[in-house]
Amino acid sequence: MIYWIDVVDAVAAPSYAERWQDHALALRKRCGLRTAELFHVFEPIRDVNYTLLSVYAFDDTDVGEAALGGVSPRGASAGLVQGTRCRLGVMLSELSRGLPGHAWLINPFEISEADIPDVLAMWDRAKDHMAAHPGFLNARLFRSAAPSARYRLFNVSQWRSAEDFKESLRDRAYDRHRERSMTYRLHPSLCAQVQSIGFDG
Repeated sequence: MIYWIDVVDAVAAPSYAERWQDHALALRKRCGLRTAELFHVFEPIRDVNYTLLSVYAFDDTDVGEAALGGVSPRGASAGLVQGTRCRLGVMLSELSRGLPGHAWLINPFEISEADIPDVLAMWDRAKDHMAAHPGFLNARLFRSAAPSARYRLFNVSQWRSAEDFKESLRDRAYDRHRERSMTYRLHPSLCAQVQSIGFDG
């Protein structure tokens, strides 16, 4: 499976959201879209430079950037939407349907290729801490397929509530991970899933 992730700036967000569903239906017809999720930031955590983030999943791993970009909902907002072709690196637990009150921690990593092994090791140590906390539902770590992409990794994790996520951060065991993460340019936020579409077969 291949993924396309759009990171959408505040200026582009209204028109992007308005066209999002039509865009997903066009991708289904043209590229075999399997699922599409649209997230909206409700609480920035650190250095958040986006308002929306969308994750598109395709069965065909050969779907190219030209095909995906050809039906983009970006309109005239070129440069205000950063699109990245990705592969799923890690998935913890089965995906859960989004319910009222659920929160998603979304964290695009703006890092170099050389930083990726260290960041993956850092994430691997942090994931066990997070997954052990009440309220954790699942997490996905996506990795860019292109070494020139602005965002090289994306963490998308689902929690039963924003408070459950925040409670996990209060654990002293998380302090070392937090301190280490400050050396990287990360853009974490808490988001709501505002739309989700899935297609059978």
